[in-house]
Amino acid sequence: MIDFQKRYGGFIFYAGLEPIKFSLIKGGGGYPKSSKTAIVEFEESESASPKYFFDCATTRYQMQFFLDENGVYYEDYEAKASSFAKTVEHLALWDEMRNRKDFELLFRDRILKNNNVDKELKLDLLSEASDQYTLWFSNDVIYMQQWQGQTTLVVSNSYPDKSKLLAL
Repeated sequence: MIDFQKRYGGFIFYAGLEPIKFSLIKGGGGYPKSSKTAIVEFEESESASPKYFFDCATTRYQMQFFLDENGVYYEDYEAKASSFAKTVEHLALWDEMRNRKDFELLFRDRILKNNNVDKELKLDLLSEASDQYTLWFSNDVIYMQQWQGQTTLVVSNSYPDKSKLLAL
């Protein structure tokens, strides 16, 4: 938790136009030193694991952001990444794809018939962004994300047979 606050406290990213500011510490004081009150908001889980959810973001966006006591990152109580550092890697990959003007989103969150599509498309695992929750793969012309059995595919405009990919 302390590592998250030191590394990402004050980190802001946007959901559309709405800012999401990450920090475990809420309120006007405590960090840096202040006479005002600072708190860490958390709630006890209804299951044995995780035991606690720590509120890690302030926003008006209609979503909640948490870390558990082991540092697992959640959005609306669904585990998204083993750490916030993995989430930062996910965001960096999306930025990379957006900055490559020659790529397009082919499909998002689709359940595929083939469980070995990474091998079929000759994709390499991107271990720095992958964990037990989300897997990322790529090659020169394809990026693929898999989360909870759903696949998202971003493809180069120069890919020769997109209809084959749509049929996966």
